[in-house]
Amino acid sequence: MTAHFDLAALGMLVAVAETGGFTAASARLGRTQSAISVRIQDLENQLGHKLLERSRRGVTPTDAGERLIAHARRLLAVEREALADLAGETPTGRLRIGVPDDYMDAYLRPLIARFAVEHPKVELEVVCDLSKKIEPALKAGDLDLAVVSQDPSRPMGEVLRREPMIWVAARGHRPELQETLPLALFSEGCRARSRVLGALSSAGRAYRLVFSCSHTSGVLSAVEGGFCVTAITESAVPPSLRRLGAAEGLPPLFELTVGLIMAPRPGLAAQRFADSLREEMSAFRLAA
Repeated sequence: MTAHFDLAALGMLVAVAETGGFTAASARLGRTQSAISVRIQDLENQLGHKLLERSRRGVTPTDAGERLIAHARRLLAVEREALADLAGETPTGRLRIGVPDDYMDAYLRPLIARFAVEHPKVELEVVCDLSKKIEPALKAGDLDLAVVSQDPSRPMGEVLRREPMIWVAARGHRPELQETLPLALFSEGCRARSRVLGALSSAGRAYRLVFSCSHTSGVLSAVEGGFCVTAITESAVPPSLRRLGAAEGLPPLFELTVGLIMAPRPGLAAQRFADSLREEMSAFRLAA
């Protein structure tokens, strides 16, 4: 094994993982598929680990690949930062970020606070809304960067994380024992809503919608009141709630895919924030 990484090969590995295949990575990097394949194969030979799995669903990282990609993103971010520093480039201006509030609370809040301190010349503007509304806002040029729950029928952006959906209810209350399940959900337009209702219908579990809100805090307040249950992302489950499942007669749920979408020509501030976000999410995955 050589003593140093080939940063260009690491960049190719990250591009294949983020785009889901060699064809899309080739378009992103402006390199031929065969050149990318050879460089990644050389990397695999150097490390003695298979890094990518190919299947009909596309190309996905192996466990070793996932671990290396987490390190690679940090190394590539440091390289970009060093080059920008020597070129005298400092992020300035306004950075507009769109994110659903459950992801904001789960893992973006500390990152945004830290980014604001580290880049005082950047004016941060954060818009919390449903993913279905954030995507067109970015397409219209009203946002520079967005973190969304991907639409499974037409996923956009690179995958940051997969979030399991979890049934929850308040501690000390048993609303799940009611014959017709009292349910709190996000408002119409939430990408998880129809899938949650579909899971209940497929399982033959009767339900009634007793509370609907467009913000996580409102849904959680209703559940903490003890009169209903909800389904939320695993990372958003607060200590005040208990998890439910098959033992309570509730059907298994699904995963939401968290995606990062960038404006077509992102500025330096957006690029720096995206690098920090990828690093944060990689560390989040490794700690999970």
